[in-house]
Amino acid sequence: MGALAVHIKATYLQLRIYILSIIIFILIGRLTLFIFSIFIDLSQSKGLSVGNMLIIILLLIAIALPLSYYKRIVHVGASREQYFKGLQFVFAVWAAAIALFNSLWLVFEVNVLHTNTVDLIKAFHWDDFGLAGSFLYQTAFYLMVMALLSMLVSGYYHPVGWLLSALLIAAIPIGTAIPSLRVHVVFFFKTLLFSSSLLAGVGINLMFYIIFVAGGWFFTRKRTY
Repeated sequence: MGALAVHIKATYLQLRIYILSIIIFILIGRLTLFIFSIFIDLSQSKGLSVGNMLIIILLLIAIALPLSYYKRIVHVGASREQYFKGLQFVFAVWAAAIALFNSLWLVFEVNVLHTNTVDLIKAFHWDDFGLAGSFLYQTAFYLMVMALLSMLVSGYYHPVGWLLSALLIAAIPIGTAIPSLRVHVVFFFKTLLFSSSLLAGVGINLMFYIIFVAGGWFFTRKRTY
């Protein structure tokens, strides 16, 4: 456990300036909105929830760490396996932390602040599963997205990685443009994000997470730089 804690500390120290910058920009944006609301009636306008904005931190971690952290930790003597396990632990901790904050922040917004915001938890109906269910669904979804981004970034040097990136970038616009495929694309995202069953929703996201982790390890174990 001590070795995993080292990964958390090392990755945070590496990215803390970027994480703090994101938080500061969010706070400045909210302060600006508050100042405008003094002079202009913004009661009918809806902004994105503060908690949802913090998801940007997860995207930053999933993209930046495979690019920079790998080189640093491998060069000081760690194995690829140690790096990869540490990376997944870091992803899990941050995904759970943001999911917990989002779940609690929604309760605070609704019951205390009474703000009129757009929240992904409500948009995807994850709040139907209660606080604990919402936390689990979010964590699984965030982990899946982070594993996907990490896999694609880790494969930047490999032809298969470039091919996967190209296929994923093209999949959504092509799938939504062709009527016969659009139904399947909608069904896929509905199953992934709007599942009426907590067990099914979490299970599907974790299934894709495992697939993307396996893909990430495939690229990582072949990395030479």
